[in-house]
Amino acid sequence: MKKFRRAAAVLLGTALAAGTVAGGTVMTAASAEEESIVNIAFSNALTSLNPLNMPVSFVDLYANSMQFLPLAAFNAEYGTDGMLAESVTTEDNQTFHITLREDAVWSDGEPITADDVVWTILKLSSPEVANGNFDFSAFKGFEGGMSESGATEVEGVQKIDDTHVDFICNDHMSLDSFYNSIACWVCILPEHALKDIPNEELSGSSWFEAPEVVSGPYQMVEYDLLHYVSYTANENYFLGAPKIKKLNIQIVDPSQLLAGIESGELDMVHQSTSIPTQDRAKLDSLADATVVYSDNIINEMVYLNTASIPDARVRQAIVKAIDRDLLVQNILSGHGEVTDTFICSASPYYNEAKTKITYDPEAAKALLAEAGWDSSTVLKWNVDAGDSGAQLAAQIVQQQLAAVGVQVSIQTVDLATLQVQAGTEDADITSVQYTITPSDYYVDANWLVNDAGGYGNWTGGFYNEDLDAALQSTLTAVGHDEQQAAYDTIEEIMAEQLPLFSLYFQGNPGVVSNRLQNVEMSFFGTFNNIQDWELAE
Repeated sequence: MKKFRRAAAVLLGTALAAGTVAGGTVMTAASAEEESIVNIAFSNALTSLNPLNMPVSFVDLYANSMQFLPLAAFNAEYGTDGMLAESVTTEDNQTFHITLREDAVWSDGEPITADDVVWTILKLSSPEVANGNFDFSAFKGFEGGMSESGATEVEGVQKIDDTHVDFICNDHMSLDSFYNSIACWVCILPEHALKDIPNEELSGSSWFEAPEVVSGPYQMVEYDLLHYVSYTANENYFLGAPKIKKLNIQIVDPSQLLAGIESGELDMVHQSTSIPTQDRAKLDSLADATVVYSDNIINEMVYLNTASIPDARVRQAIVKAIDRDLLVQNILSGHGEVTDTFICSASPYYNEAKTKITYDPEAAKALLAEAGWDSSTVLKWNVDAGDSGAQLAAQIVQQQLAAVGVQVSIQTVDLATLQVQAGTEDADITSVQYTITPSDYYVDANWLVNDAGGYGNWTGGFYNEDLDAALQSTLTAVGHDEQQAAYDTIEEIMAEQLPLFSLYFQGNPGVVSNRLQNVEMSFFGTFNNIQDWELAE
């Protein structure tokens, strides 16, 4: 049974060539008259500054939540910090109780209430908005994942009083999955400011081009989705007026990140942005910035199209033929690790005894012979054009696979094309960076590796009944030991069936200018206390 489906592009960590460091109307920290402006670099272009249209990607989440907070946010320890919510609890993994902060107010002084939460969910799920990145079918009353047109209430999201809301599932969902699908990703909007806009006009409303009412630490004043967003501080932010009064999110071509750091035009490169591997050696010599590597949570994930590679023995042979430890040393200079599927060592569900298929080219040859593999077959391998590390890895792997009798043709394609072609006849193999929150794998894994709903996925519609049962058991498991047992079973099935595998997990470097103070750089949680950042005198 499919509980929650999210679009596959959600947590991609790859970098697209989208903009430039400076020029046009982008503000830069190097300008004397704008010396107090802080510039934060990402490389993926923004999709929307209207949370109702937002995809589930890091740059869009961070840009939108500067203005409109979610209920909670993941932190550096892969737990959660309350944002609008004081607490999120459940006794049965079916009803989730939200208690809102009593001091939470909109920038115009109006309290943030349960009405805002219910209203936002109803609009986000309405047929007129129809944001396919959010599917509420796990909750009662959402037929096909949507609410009814014009609905003012729904059984699965109930206001208890002004500061309490209950989310009620049809079946079960773990608390981690609730955070990872709803609480940390839905940016709550002000009902009182937007209630008069018809549903069919909300997605394109000009109100979001200059929001008059926000809940977050900053308010957007100017933007170009391909290049930048400029913000000014929300002086009425209920967690405290930000000390830094102006900041920009800048969309920067990966090849220009290092130059922007060295020149001082960029004050931060967030860890979700991938600095090209060839530039990373120079980071150690930076005099005016601090470099912090993330945990090895960014997965260079490889999807095998099980429709075109149906024999699991061939898929096993492909993995056994690749010296993945060599890739970590040669491409990542040791800033990475090898595990088999999507569970990294930073996860509480990592089990070292179950997480590595050994490099064994002779065993790979034997498996291919047993499977009757035709060595004249050429597999099409799509690699993200914006990921230089993946391209280099693919070239090395191409030679290793050829040594055991598997021929591949590497095709570099843009990210949008890669997503469309993955799992189709246009791609037998697809590799792309994909970051899954280490505390919860169900939301992503249920779609990525087990197409129980028949939607189609990047593994060519792979489905395994035992894997489905193990995934479902993560939703009802009580305590860590039961969860661990479920994930151990998932790993065993995955290592045998291999609809996907990991070339490697890597840690991305984040960079913070020394003029920025009180910043705790991490993949998750960097911006949770942005109001406390300040500039060195």
